[in-house]
Amino acid sequence: MDPKNGKVIDNKVTSESGNYMFIGARTIKTGLAVTTTFLLCKLFRIEPAVFAAITAVVNMQNSVSKSLNNAWQQIGVHLLAATLSLIIGLLLGANPISIGLGVIVLILLCNRIGWSGGILLGIVSIIFILDSPPTAFLTHAFSRTLSIFLGLGVALVINRILAPPRYKTKLLNGLRSLCLLTSTYFLESLHTFIEAGNLTTFKKPDPQELNLLLDEVVALNEQAREEITVADNPRAIERRLEICRGFIERGQSINTMTAQRVKRRQQAYSSQELHEINVEFHGILNVLSVGKEKLAELIDTLTIAVDQNKSLGLYHEDLAYWETFDKAIDEWNRKVSGVFYLRALMEVSVVATELHWAARRTKALLNLLHK
Repeated sequence: MDPKNGKVIDNKVTSESGNYMFIGARTIKTGLAVTTTFLLCKLFRIEPAVFAAITAVVNMQNSVSKSLNNAWQQIGVHLLAATLSLIIGLLLGANPISIGLGVIVLILLCNRIGWSGGILLGIVSIIFILDSPPTAFLTHAFSRTLSIFLGLGVALVINRILAPPRYKTKLLNGLRSLCLLTSTYFLESLHTFIEAGNLTTFKKPDPQELNLLLDEVVALNEQAREEITVADNPRAIERRLEICRGFIERGQSINTMTAQRVKRRQQAYSSQELHEINVEFHGILNVLSVGKEKLAELIDTLTIAVDQNKSLGLYHEDLAYWETFDKAIDEWNRKVSGVFYLRALMEVSVVATELHWAARRTKALLNLLHK
């Protein structure tokens, strides 16, 4: 995690030139598995060694939980494929038709048993075994079966000993930073709009870094799916990602309106008039400011609830606040008119809508954690 911008850095080695070189744990494990398999085949005179090495490669897993959870399934699939290959080979011989039939039967059996995730591994075994020379089928079949199980054993051991970093931990850390940065971006966009009457210039902040971080955390979420349990509340994780995306998109929309508002006021008013805002519109901005502070408190509460992994109560719609906002709009409507009024009304309405969205989504997340 980059402490300066909260950006997740996963398995990256930076050269002096600033370029990234990616050396993933799975890359190292795969190379080690191939080397180990060939050395063991040479040591115990098991042939063909290439079949053992290929089996080791296709059985490598890219996460700790996957390697542990799928170990018995991998063994079962290979046992089923080896048994099926020997039966078909003895009854029908080793030929393209028997190989195709073996693949079909294996797929049907794996789907029936619930081993659909290991079908590819079993197909590789069937092809290797049933491709044995017909003249000495049993001898070659047993030799190839032995090499396949050697490769499988090497893969399982290396998966267990040389485990890659846990994606779930990276996901939760990255998601926490993402929520902090995107909510801050959204709250700052609200603050800037409210204070735009005091601005003579405004440059929209670029959310590119936030979007990059969002993409990284979304990718981590996909990689960590097998490690996520019911206790981790996967639905809440998805909702947090969704609200982070919304904070970026809606904050960007508010910043665009703020830039337009500042430019429009500069073109229409003198430097002295720029700071003159009627009392009724000040009232609306004050109500929006109160709403922003309420939202900031909700976001802080959500952060605490996630960190402590416990509910902090149920939250409901703040009807009293929105009645106050409606009254402020009515007061303003009685006093102003014209093109500037219509533009300002549309902008205030959009900002209020975005604020309402953020408050509702944050409360919905808190209520989801309550369950």
